Amino acid sequence: MRIGIAGLGLIGGSLAQALGGHHEITGHDIDRGTRDLAASAGIRMVERLDELLPADAVIVATPVAAVLPTLATLAPRAGVCVLIDVSSVRAPVESFVRGGGGGTARIVGMHPMAGRSGSGFAAADPALLAGRPFLIVPTSTADAAALALAGALARDVGGVPTVCSAVEHDRILALTSALPLALAVALSLTASEAVGDLAPFAGPGYRDTTRLADTPAELAMALLRSNAANAVVAIARLRTTLDELERAVAEQDVAALRDLLGRASAARQALR
Repeated sequence: MRIGIAGLGLIGGSLAQALGGHHEITGHDIDRGTRDLAASAGIRMVERLDELLPADAVIVATPVAAVLPTLATLAPRAGVCVLIDVSSVRAPVESFVRGGGGGTARIVGMHPMAGRSGSGFAAADPALLAGRPFLIVPTSTADAAALALAGALARDVGGVPTVCSAVEHDRILALTSALPLALAVALSLTASEAVGDLAPFAGPGYRDTTRLADTPAELAMALLRSNAANAVVAIARLRTTLDELERAVAEQDVAALRDLLGRASAARQALR
């Protein structure tokens, strides 16, 4: 199949490299340096966004702020092409489609639950996607064939596709993405402001739990602001749990502490 990819950063670049062994890939990025890096890696690049068409599918992997403008540019020219975006927040895309911004273009969300602190094409790695969940999110203009195509592409890169609604996607992502980011920020600030330089003392536990605090600022702000309502609910729930934990420790309530630790351990083990 002919697959276009708009945005060759961490996720788009990883998808381009992983899909390259299965399909004919054409890429576009507004950054000249990114275009040069991708071309040197063997990816065919085009200068203009509309040159990604015609194609069987175009994957929009731009920064969050550019997703809707990119879809708006591609949709009138899409024809039978399926437009697949990897946006980490679905509500804006859902509103865009329901408001007619995409016309009759078949638009599907395909969000890989993968990432790392590095950014840009230089950090891209096809192995990043292997074994990771891919959340396939239909819109009102997506038909069964469009959903099947998104699922097939996810499997081509070693992903595990799961279909969910836009509402469920954003609620889950607030808990699995925005909340860990918020917690890493809070932990980094709390510890560093209390002690200062922690480098001589910090072990893997602290380093692992604060890793997301090193997320590029623009990406971190997009994750929190674009899904703000769900993120606020998630942070409030975390605060309630921390209050419960604080009370158990302060009052030396062994039974309550054991219960909290046991439930947390069981939840963590379920991820395995």
